[in-house]
Amino acid sequence: MDQHMRHVRARTLGTGLAAVFLTATAALTGAGSAAADTRPAPEPGTARLAEVCGFYPVGMYRHCDNGSGSTVMLDVRDIFWGIHHVCVGPGVTNLQPGIRWRVIGAWWNGGVGCAPGLYDT
Repeated sequence: MDQHMRHVRARTLGTGLAAVFLTATAALTGAGSAAADTRPAPEPGTARLAEVCGFYPVGMYRHCDNGSGSTVMLDVRDIFWGIHHVCVGPGVTNLQPGIRWRVIGAWWNGGVGCAPGLYDT
């Protein structure tokens, strides 16, 4: 496994552990109770994807652009270790459409300013 993939997996694991810790802490201290939180409940499945930038193991990628509206080119790996090139805009993007095999990883390859979509030939 190359060093970049180890970094991506370690970052994903660390993010998951941090979420578990914060959830457990909130449950033990009573923080986040329904009485204290007056915000409307997020739609199911969107709360976790809106928190962290990068690849999610469910085949999604969140591009954090800090309001610039930029697009970035990603290398997307399928289950057979094939690499696909996908351009994404700000927010959460489902990487699976257009890729025949299950998506297992994605990372920014340095490209910017592309038109969103799949770039495989």
